[in-house]
Amino acid sequence: MAAADKPLGDDSRNYHTHTRAGDLAPLCLIVGAPGRAEMIASRFFDKPRRYGNEYRGLLSYTGNYKGVPVSVTTSGMGGPSIGIVLPEAVRSGARVFIRVGSCGSLLRHSKVGDLIVVSAAIRHEGVAENWAPLGYPAVADWRVVSALHDAAKEVAPGRFHVGVECTTSDFYGGQGRPNLFGEVPPQLAARHEEVIRLGVACYSMEAANLFVWCATEGGGLPCAAVNAVFANRRTNDWGTEGEEAAAQTALEAFRTLAARADFSDYLERKRPAYPFVGGAME
Repeated sequence: MAAADKPLGDDSRNYHTHTRAGDLAPLCLIVGAPGRAEMIASRFFDKPRRYGNEYRGLLSYTGNYKGVPVSVTTSGMGGPSIGIVLPEAVRSGARVFIRVGSCGSLLRHSKVGDLIVVSAAIRHEGVAENWAPLGYPAVADWRVVSALHDAAKEVAPGRFHVGVECTTSDFYGGQGRPNLFGEVPPQLAARHEEVIRLGVACYSMEAANLFVWCATEGGGLPCAAVNAVFANRRTNDWGTEGEEAAAQTALEAFRTLAARADFSDYLERKRPAYPFVGGAME
C-alpha cells in the first residue's frame, strides 16, 4: 500500500516514472532527454515497449538489442532528477546503468561528434552530498568502463577518449560560460581554469550523481557513462552529433556485460538484496 514515505501512483506504478516492477530490464541506459530515449528505442530496440509519464517527460522503453533484454529510461537534466529516477528504475527491475549523454569537451584535440567514456567525476554538483560526503569518490565500475572502451574501439575508432568528467549543477556559470552581462563570476572562472589545468576530459551534469548513488544508495550497482561531444570548450566549436554512436557503444557494452559470469546476479536481480523492493514493487 502506498504511503507518504513510499509513494506510488495508479496500479502500483512508481510515482514519477510510471513504471512498475518488471517493466525495466536489468541492463538499463539512462538519458536526459525523452527524445534521446525515443531515438534509441526506435533505432536499436527490437519491438520496444513504451512506458512513461507524459506530463513530466519521463519516458522509458524496454526491448531487445541483438537478443539481449535492455531498457532506456529518461532522467531529465541534472542531479536532482537522477536522485528521483534511479530508485524508481531499480524498483522497476534495473540493476546495471550506463548513462548516454552529451558533454562539453575540455580536450583541445577532440572534435564535435567524438565520444568520451567517463571513468570518474569531480563532484561540483552538490546533490550527491545527500548520499555521501565530498571525500567519497565518484567512480565508475571498472568492468563497465572496460566494456565501453572495447565497444568504442569498434563503433567509433579513433573518435573516442577516456577520462574524468567534471559534473556541475549549472550548465552556464558552473561550466565557465558567461552570464547575460558577458561575465563569469571570478570564483567560477578560476574553477574553470583549474579544471582545465587538471586535465579533466569534459563537463556534464549527471555522471557524479549516477556513480555516487549507485555505489551508496544503490548498494553497489555497476554503472558508467559515455558522452557524445556536443561542444569543445577549448576551441569553442559546437554541434549536436554523436548521439547514435554513444548509444550503440553503450548497447554493445551491455552485450559484453551480459556474458560475464560475475554479472549474473545483477541480471537475475538477486544482487543487491533490497528489503523494500519486493512484492508489488519488484
